[in-house]
Formats: sequence, C-alpha cells, structure tokens
Amino acid sequence: MTRETVIQIASLYGPITTTALLLWWVRPGKKLATGLLYSTAWIAALLPWLDLVAVNSGFWSYLPNEFQLGNLPLAPYLGWVVTWGLVAPLLAEALGKRPWIAAAVLILIDLRTMPEMSPVLNLGSHWWIAEFAIAALLLIPALFLARWTVVSENTPLRCAMLAPAFGGIFIGIPFLLECADLDGIHARWNSFSHFSQILFLTSLAIFSIPGLTALRDFALGGNGTPVPLEPPQKLITHGIYAYLRNPMQLSMTSLLLIESIFLASPWPALLAVIGIVYSEGFARWSETADMRTRFGEKWDQYHRTHRPWIPTWYPVSPEISELWFDDSCDACTEVADWFSRQSPKQLTLRKASEWAGAPLQRITWHHPSTGRTESGVNAIAMALQHIHLGWAVVGWLVSVPGISHIIQLCFDTAGAGKKTIL
Repeated sequence: MTRETVIQIASLYGPITTTALLLWWVRPGKKLATGLLYSTAWIAALLPWLDLVAVNSGFWSYLPNEFQLGNLPLAPYLGWVVTWGLVAPLLAEALGKRPWIAAAVLILIDLRTMPEMSPVLNLGSHWWIAEFAIAALLLIPALFLARWTVVSENTPLRCAMLAPAFGGIFIGIPFLLECADLDGIHARWNSFSHFSQILFLTSLAIFSIPGLTALRDFALGGNGTPVPLEPPQKLITHGIYAYLRNPMQLSMTSLLLIESIFLASPWPALLAVIGIVYSEGFARWSETADMRTRFGEKWDQYHRTHRPWIPTWYPVSPEISELWFDDSCDACTEVADWFSRQSPKQLTLRKASEWAGAPLQRITWHHPSTGRTESGVNAIAMALQHIHLGWAVVGWLVSVPGISHIIQLCFDTAGAGKKTIL
C-alpha cells in the first residue's frame, strides 16, 4: 500500500471513526441532530469553493486524483466535511457546550496534520493563512449554526445560512463536477455572448427571489426553517405564501433548469425532475398529513385556495395585516393614501395615533396573527404584497437583504428614514 493510499484512507476513516465515538458519547437528541445536518451542509457546500480560492492563490496544491471535486480529492474533501461538520459540533457538546474550544482544538489538529499529508497535499510557504481564513469562514459559523439550532436562537440568521448551504449543495456542486475548477467555469462563461450572460444572471436573480423571500417569511413569521425537522411554529399565509404554496421548490427547480442550460448538461435538469417528483409525491403526502395534524381546518382551507407552483394574481390570505402610519407626517399620509387607492387585499390602514402598544416606527407593517412587524422600507415592501402579483414582485425584490438596506440608507440620508413615534 502506497503512502498516498494510506493518507487518503486516514483522511476519510479517521474522522468517520471519531464521529462514531462522539455520537456514542454525546447521544444527540433531535435538536442537535438537526444542527449537525445544518453544519454539515454548510461545510459541504462552501468548502470546495474556498479551497479553490486557496489553490488558485498558491497556498497549497493536491496530487492529481481520479476522484475529486474542483481541485480537492474526494477522500480529503469528505474527511474535512465530516471533521468540521460533525466532529466539531459533537466535540463542542462533549466539552460542555464550548464551541470556541472545539474550534481551537480542530485548528491545532489541522496545523499539525496537514504538513504530514505530502504528497497528497503540498503546502505553500504561507499555507496557514488560508487555514485560519477558511476556519473563520466555515468552521466557526458551522459550530454556532449547530449550537443556535440546539437552543432555538437566531432563526433568521440560521435561515440565511441555510440558503447558501443547501443551494450550494444542489446548485454549486454540479458546477464543479461539470467545470472542474475556476478556470473551467471562467471558460464556460466566456463561451456565451454578452447578451446570454446578462440573460443568465437576470434569470438567476429573478428565480432566486421566491425562495429567499419564502425563507424570510418562514423565519420571521413562523420562527422556523424549511427543513421538516424544524418547521415553522405557525401556518404562514402572508407574504409570498399568499400567492402560492411552494415558492422554495419553484426557485430550486427553476435554478436547476437554468443551470442545466448553462452547463449544457442533463444532470441539473434530472435533479429538478427528481425534486418535482419528490415534492408532488412523498413530500406532498407527508406535508399534508403533518400540516393537517398541526393546523387542522386552517391548513385545509389554505391548501384548497393556493396552487403549489403557479401563483395567483391577487393574494389570498385568511388573515388581515395592518399598515400603521404616522398621521402627523405628510409623507407618511401620502404613502397611506396611495395604498388606499390600490384597494389592497387583507390590509387595514391604521393611524399610529390610535396605537396603544410599544412605540412604533412611522411606517410599520404588522401581522397580528404571528406578531411579525416590519418597519421602513420593509414595511412598504410587505404592504405592496397585498395589492397584486406585479407589485408583490417589486416588494419581494425590495425586501431582499442588502437591497433593502441600501434603499433604507438612501431614505435615511434624505431625511425620510425610520423614526420612532413617541
């Protein structure tokens, strides 16, 4: 047996054996098991891309291998995923819920073992810089993602992390399998005309929005995630779910089909077809049974009035939302008057002077059933979703994190930003 073979075997089965021992020691419950799923997905999706950056920057290189993802041989890749995705959170639990100590232990192990992996892994002179950078971007967030799941904290942030995690697995991995590395992706990109490149990016942006919006509605309206192990605690019928039942499945399927065209490969399209079959088969049966058990007639009514894949033109929601506005503010009153002229569905316009609770922002959207509130630009974005699908798309786009912050900053700079009503 060659040294290369021994290294490949040790890099995979060492972490697997350690995981088995820690599982026996910790005996994870449902919440920790869910956290392990999240942390493993986070590492598996993003590790190959950061490793490609490290390789292209000269921090390290690998012995060519028949089985690899990007430049990363399959055995070290899987071993790295198991170590940081499973061993790390389990070790943190075994050490008394101390993620920072677990991170330090695993980084020290990497610093000691990586120089011993030659010739499978050949290190550059400053390779430790990439090790610390990748640990900061992957290992530490994975540890806290698992920990927050156990204690049911930071649900919006965890949902935001799940988007690149699961999206990276189902969409990012096929890119690497087909294009091999960054040079292959770049060559494929340059093979398209400028118009096709713009069309591709625009399509990606458009079909990403329903899934991202649905994630946000799940987190803020239902305090849950799209993973069945940690579902929303309340039935979400507002926002994008007032238009269709399966916005996340619609996004993922559309993105896979776009990727299939871009790569000229049938594999992403096959994944899309499998996803549709799964969604319309087992998932629909399982979801219907679970939702009927948890929400009863409310779910049955929602199921009858909303299609799974094709949105309605007007929102359909059994629950009324409120848009509170500062009636002493001329600009706010003009905004309220504009919404009133659009005849919004299930949206009541209320004067902030009538509010009896805690102080409001001068434009606040409120959903009494779930207790969700949005203010400023996000409040207007939510209110737009009560008009019709055309305005709803504008609202979904405006509420995308990053875009909403930029627009809000512009309003704040112009003096029309958020202001608490005393």
